[in-house]
Amino acid sequence: MAPINYNKWDNIELSDDEDNFHPNIDNNLMIRLQREKRQQREAEEAQKKKQLEADNSPEAKAELERMERTKKLHVGNISTEKFNSKHAKSTASQSANPKQQAENKVKVAALREGEFADGYEEFIKNNRELMMEYAAIDEEDEKSEQFILEHTQLLSEHATGFYLLQCINLQAEGKTREMRKMARQYLLLTYVCDLAKSMPGRDARDAIKPLFKKLELNQEVAEGFQDHLEKFILHVKQRAEVKKAEMAKAEEEETEYVTLKKGEQVGPGGLDPAEVFETLPKVLQEAFGERDVDALKAALHSMSTEDAEYHMKRCIDSGLWDPAGASNEADDSEDGVVSAEVDD
Repeated sequence: MAPINYNKWDNIELSDDEDNFHPNIDNNLMIRLQREKRQQREAEEAQKKKQLEADNSPEAKAELERMERTKKLHVGNISTEKFNSKHAKSTASQSANPKQQAENKVKVAALREGEFADGYEEFIKNNRELMMEYAAIDEEDEKSEQFILEHTQLLSEHATGFYLLQCINLQAEGKTREMRKMARQYLLLTYVCDLAKSMPGRDARDAIKPLFKKLELNQEVAEGFQDHLEKFILHVKQRAEVKKAEMAKAEEEETEYVTLKKGEQVGPGGLDPAEVFETLPKVLQEAFGERDVDALKAALHSMSTEDAEYHMKRCIDSGLWDPAGASNEADDSEDGVVSAEVDD
């Protein structure tokens, strides 16, 4: 079995729905800023790719390959499938029609780079419960074999992409036991898909029983699988640590902001957070964007007392700053509001 190439997963972005902001800073507003920034970045990349494709020079092709290699992946663009895995039992009329039989074969698509997003979200929506049921099987290979035979929609790179993401997320959350169990189910499914893709023209289900039989009867194959599993688990742990570190320090590109649409939201004091954010001094905008309370305090201390109090009151009235959010933060002031006073 050829080793799995993990390179395309090196740029995975974990969900931006994670609660990784300071409690005083409104999560929903900052998440929206991040998402709009991501959408703007992807739109710019799409426009650049069109220009490079039109250029068609060796330099343009090299740049396209680099962009594809370094493209950041997230749940919206992580995987896709090319064929629908629908199977109907053979009938006498089908047996008499080889062409119709061929069309009913289950196939696993060998996808090209850049085809990951098509249909992924719909697949997850329709099959999440089924995929989690398969992932819950705990080292019962006979049960796993039967489950895949009965649910051939799992023979999809949508499914394997989903399991890979879930493994990294579980490890990032410290749920190593659950991650190891899901990793084993992921690798079994990946072996089946890889074997099926190596048999073009045949039904993908023809790969299921032979693979599980080898794992059961051939000690060398079983040991090879276990060794591959341990290497994969190590890789997941490494990727989870990298992503946790990236999330903790906020990527440099996320320090640029996309303005929220005005009129979408009103804070507790009746002010529009989008309008207030636009009027903040740049140093305060950067502190909010970086979710750095120390930087926010430093910015306020660099202003006059009057200006600092004016801007903080507007941040509170618009909902950009939540004074109640710091009730559990030992290092914040007693009322939960960053001090707007400056040293004499």
